[in-house]
Order: sequence, then C-alpha cells, then structure tokens
Amino acid sequence: MALTAKQQKFVDEYMIDLNATQAAIRAGYSEKTASETGYENLRKPQIAEEVAKRQQKHAEKAEMTVEWVLQQYKDIILNTKDIDPNVARGALDSVAKHLGMFKERIEHSGNLGVTIVDDIRGKS
Repeated sequence: MALTAKQQKFVDEYMIDLNATQAAIRAGYSEKTASETGYENLRKPQIAEEVAKRQQKHAEKAEMTVEWVLQQYKDIILNTKDIDPNVARGALDSVAKHLGMFKERIEHSGNLGVTIVDDIRGKS
C-alpha cells in the first residue's frame, strides 16, 4: 500500500532530524497530538519500511555502515589522547541513530481502567 501525501511528507520531514514529533508538526498534523501521531506513524509498517529504505540510502551515500560506526567507537576507546571522547561519541551516536542502529523504545505504564468480566451464560 502506498503512502498518502501526508505520510510521505512526514517521512521527508522525519529524515531531516529523526524527530517524530517535529516531523508530524511540519507535515501538517495537529501540534496537540503531534507526539502521539509521530509515534504511531513510525509504527505503521509502510512508513517504517520507507524510513528504513531512506536510512539505508543515506548510509550508502555517505559510505557509512554499522561496521564503520563500531570501528570508530573502538578507535575512540583505544585512542582517546588526541580528541575529546565525549564529543566524538556524541557525533557517532548521531550517525548511529541515523543508520538505525539504536531502536528507541517507549514504554507506557499506568492504569488503563479495564475491567474483565467473566460471564458465561447458559450454565446451570
């Protein structure tokens, strides 16, 4: 199933900064529900697939791979004399996030107010 124009705009905007809330706002969704909309959009299979394709294209274009990022992390660990490791790590974290190496998980908790009723009719 193809993306709608609004969903395509969301993907375009998401690829700018990987911020689902801001992407939803820039794509024309309501600011009040942008956080939820962004989260929901990223969970839709067709949108997630398009984002993954775009991330792969960006990685290929930049000639950066997961292996490259991991090698850079290793180099930072072994050779921290010449550079500030926090600055280097921050930059690599951004690249890794863009490559999709870090899957963000949002866990929700709380009382949903659900009542389970065990009502079997027809019992004597």
